[in-house]
Amino acid sequence: MGFVAVTVFAPLRLVHRETISPAQLGRTLCTEVAEQVPYWVAVLTPAERPLLTEHTAVLEQTSMTFTLPDGRHRRSILLLAALGSAVSTWQRNNRRGSSAGVLVDLDLESTGAVHPVRLPTLPVDALVVPSHREHLVEEVSRRLGSVPNGGCDYALARNYPALASRAGAQIIVHEDALAEPSREHAIDIGITVTSAGTALVRITWAANLPGIDELIRLWASAVNDLALGTTGSSAA
Repeated sequence: MGFVAVTVFAPLRLVHRETISPAQLGRTLCTEVAEQVPYWVAVLTPAERPLLTEHTAVLEQTSMTFTLPDGRHRRSILLLAALGSAVSTWQRNNRRGSSAGVLVDLDLESTGAVHPVRLPTLPVDALVVPSHREHLVEEVSRRLGSVPNGGCDYALARNYPALASRAGAQIIVHEDALAEPSREHAIDIGITVTSAGTALVRITWAANLPGIDELIRLWASAVNDLALGTTGSSAA
């Protein structure tokens, strides 16, 4: 007579017996999001001066490639540091400057958690000074690291009255050079960084946005200065 093997599973024992109800979970999440509101208000203050007087459905696009060094800073941080300084210099040259930094929407992890960050800035011509370059890159890194919960709660926080009526960023940066560009922003920047240190960048902008060629030139110049000054200190 043959035997049939039978496996007997012991009852599952839970270490923690406490449970949380959906209502309790909702209240906890609401509290956490509410606590972030002052942070987001500070990021969105002051409001950006509009880049466009009127929006158009017509878009223009160009692409470029950057080669970035390897090292301790993420390459995306170098690109953002250069972008903030380029936009600030561009705005100042066109008498639109602000000392409060440059507001951009970010989706660097391609998770859909789009959230604003106010980038620190320096005039592009100041990036030739090594200490200025290092301070700028470190400050961009610090600001990205200080975003509450990686920005995942911003869409919820936006429903609070203190944020609901505030104007958002006019520039968006995301990690996908091939993604469909945003029509809610005056400038859309898609970035794909390869393991070899090459950054493929696609820039899309509203066709009636003046001076975009100057902005692209300033950004390329700032990237080159930061790349030269941080050789051996920039990682993907």
